[in-house]
Amino acid sequence: MYLAQDNITETNVNVSVNVSDESSLSEANLKGNNNVGSWIVEGFIFIAIVLGNALTIMAIVWSRRLRSVMSNYFILSLAASDLLVGLTLPYHLAFYMTDTLHHKKFFCILRFVVVNLGCTGSVYSLIAIAIDRYIAIVYPLSYNVYATHRYVLLTIVITWICTLSTSLIPIYWNNFESSRRCIIDEVLPRYYILAIELPSFILCCTAMVLLYWKIWKEARMHRRRMTRNVVSSIAQTNTKTDRKSNQVVILILGCFSISWLPFCVIAITRIFFVKTPLMNTFYRFAHVLALANSGMNPIIYAWKNANFRRAFQKILHFKSPNSDLNSSFRTYLEKQHELKRQQTNVRKDSHMNESTTSHSFDQQSNQAEENKTENTAL
Repeated sequence: MYLAQDNITETNVNVSVNVSDESSLSEANLKGNNNVGSWIVEGFIFIAIVLGNALTIMAIVWSRRLRSVMSNYFILSLAASDLLVGLTLPYHLAFYMTDTLHHKKFFCILRFVVVNLGCTGSVYSLIAIAIDRYIAIVYPLSYNVYATHRYVLLTIVITWICTLSTSLIPIYWNNFESSRRCIIDEVLPRYYILAIELPSFILCCTAMVLLYWKIWKEARMHRRRMTRNVVSSIAQTNTKTDRKSNQVVILILGCFSISWLPFCVIAITRIFFVKTPLMNTFYRFAHVLALANSGMNPIIYAWKNANFRRAFQKILHFKSPNSDLNSSFRTYLEKQHELKRQQTNVRKDSHMNESTTSHSFDQQSNQAEENKTENTAL
């Protein structure tokens, strides 16, 4: 009897061990499938971010037409910060593939520094673009005074100084321990997130919303004035161009808010309230969505801005973005050369006519003298 009970106990133990092994194996397979799927998505986002922003930078640097617009330098700064996000994405993904990097302080802190540099640079660049458009729309007469190379360069330098001063803080202020994993709520102090990261994001979003609300209000008043008065085609063209530019930056702002708000909400909830495996999964997908914003801006430029779209097409076809300008300049030179040739021919024809007239006049004079001599002799 005791032997039978022992056999039953061993059988139950084996069954329970097998069930637990099968469940853990299924969870591991499910986790592995999720990791593979997320790696594929993040790899696609990496390619989109790097190629799109590199194309934007090349278009602005190589195109004289795009460089002639001062506000495009702010877009250049934005593309540089987004490109930095894309280049650091493989380094960020490496922490999901191996546990070795989690326990080394230098690599762990560097993970948050480089990501903060790109993301914070994007936020501050968007603020610079919003301020530039605000001055251009609300104070158009004063915009030409501020829209100079010195003003643009100074603004970009200030934005990157603020970016560096905020993003480098974790180097000196962190809670890293080699026994912990390198995740945001374990490494970054709560007060750093609560007093620096979160307020800066909220203030930046609030400032951009207020600026664009003022821009939209001013643009609506301007359209109402246009409907009452007769304006020239040039003024209509300028207004249409400004309206398209405003649509582009507002679309950028909307995509940024949609991308980053879920991440901020989930990160705050995860850090201060809930820490569950499901919340960790939501956090990773929200983080991917936030990083995907860095790949959306070039798509917006190609869709809404004809000059960027034209420059992108030229670069993708291995042509210079200045080919249109070069052909126009060549056509202008050819027209000038043709005009000079025509003027030269006209001068030659007039000179020949004068020579012919003077020659015939001389012949008539000689004939008259001869006739006069004959008449005298008679």
